[in-house]
Amino acid sequence: MKYLPLNEISEEMFLAHAVFGNDGRVLLNKGTRMTPAYLQRLERMEYTHLYVYESPDEEWDCTGPLSDKIRVEAIRVLRESLVRVVERKPLNEPLISFVIEGLLKDVLQQEERVFDIIDIETPDNYLYNHSLNVAVLSVLMGRQLRLDREELKEIALGAFLHDLGKAYIKAALKKLKALSAMDTVQIKQHAKRGFDILRTSFSLKVANIAYQHHEREDGSGYPLGLIGVDIPISSKIVATADSFDAMVSNRAYREPLWNDRALKELTAESPAKYNPAVIRALRQSIALYPVGSVVELTDGEQRVVVAASATRVILQNPKQLSDLLELPVTEFSRITKRVL
Repeated sequence: MKYLPLNEISEEMFLAHAVFGNDGRVLLNKGTRMTPAYLQRLERMEYTHLYVYESPDEEWDCTGPLSDKIRVEAIRVLRESLVRVVERKPLNEPLISFVIEGLLKDVLQQEERVFDIIDIETPDNYLYNHSLNVAVLSVLMGRQLRLDREELKEIALGAFLHDLGKAYIKAALKKLKALSAMDTVQIKQHAKRGFDILRTSFSLKVANIAYQHHEREDGSGYPLGLIGVDIPISSKIVATADSFDAMVSNRAYREPLWNDRALKELTAESPAKYNPAVIRALRQSIALYPVGSVVELTDGEQRVVVAASATRVILQNPKQLSDLLELPVTEFSRITKRVL
């Protein structure tokens, strides 16, 4: 199994991860044999990479912490919520809470679960996938910080809905290469708009997560310029998860970073911008080398990451699929570079 650009995928390969449309529907199921027609269609939709098997006998899991069932439902509910905001209708709070309960169940069922896959997204569905990723990452980080389940649910709600205020801002939903000064001013209003939407349906804590997810420890954030002591831990968690996912995502105006590089940059900005304890929780919640990535060991051998947890990583020899190597996370120093 590998995570490959579309132009390196052949007809002999099989899809290892379902592909979802903008409305949450499954476009292609896991196990689908790739054809030129499928690849051309996905390219037109601006997909750039896919998880693929080179043999139908491979069974490694690359669904990530969230099941396909919950992902489909969550995207549908988030899309409906954005429409309701635009139409000035109240949010469907019971349905949103139901989806978040499913998300919590998925993410918390395995104690050593980490965020271990590379997201498959396009500019058109970025907002949905980003919101889901931030929610999953925030729950994983909150667990590392030993927050109780009720706190985790509030964080998950706030993270899932943190960008809801962008529903009013067309520039935030476009596939832009660069933002104008006016676009930037408008986008910065989404935090306050999200707060105003959420405080009528959810707790003040949930609404404040949307309000404060761009605040920074040194007061350089927005919209209020709060400093660390005035920012709740829930908002600090979501702010860090939001930054991390934006850094590793493929955007129209810049290339994504790999997990290890993004984490290194965020760590360098701690404690000035990000809380050190929250950064440590992020480090414990992500796989430095996600499933499907190709790495090179110190002996020059290339291996594919096929499984990762908080304590171990399993590497597969791409030339001999039965040849597996298991390493503790503490031995990551043996991996010299990523070669994708």
